[in-house]
Amino acid sequence: MKKSKSRSFTIIGLDRFGQTLATNLARTGHQVLVIDPDDNLVTALSDIVTNAVVGDPTNDAVLRAAGVHEYDCAVIATASRLSDSVLTTINLKDLGVGQIVARAASDQHGRVLEKLGVDMVVFPERDMGEKLVGILDRNNVLEYIEFSDRHSIVEIPVPENWIGKSLAELDVRRKLGVTVLAVNDPVTGMDISPDPSKPFSGEETVALLGENADIDRITK
Repeated sequence: MKKSKSRSFTIIGLDRFGQTLATNLARTGHQVLVIDPDDNLVTALSDIVTNAVVGDPTNDAVLRAAGVHEYDCAVIATASRLSDSVLTTINLKDLGVGQIVARAASDQHGRVLEKLGVDMVVFPERDMGEKLVGILDRNNVLEYIEFSDRHSIVEIPVPENWIGKSLAELDVRRKLGVTVLAVNDPVTGMDISPDPSKPFSGEETVALLGENADIDRITK
């Protein structure tokens, strides 16, 4: 897989979401600046990220001194107080930050941020809840992505009635209305161009794309 081009990010607010975001971005090769008023939280990430600053992000002097304008994207990772989100967003806009992503705690919070010119508003708790519903609502679903209002991608253990049969024999697209995007074998790994003549052993998982109703017939 081609490695994505390295970018630079400012992560503002180090609750669990912010910590996870900063850590994963840094470990995948991106430059990461973190800013939070809590010295302990900042210190915990200081050896992982590019730069770590203790300070109040609602104070434009703190953001300017930290050099946030030199980073490609700023993520306001905390949404505990609307007023803090608003002040931080205004400061980032005034400093000329190229891309701003902000976490929102509610639809109203999100609308305010959009009106302020935030490039992307995210709802981690709501989105994770919707994803979990998609998983729990279908038997044995390991991973769930809503592709559109009518279509989803799911990863499931190979259905029992598929064991011993090949994709060619099953003819799932015509008979079941779904497309097999990939087969993950515990020995050989993920295959995005699976051999249509190879029978399933029962140890694999399969990634399926299809209309929700067709996927439900397989997973429920």
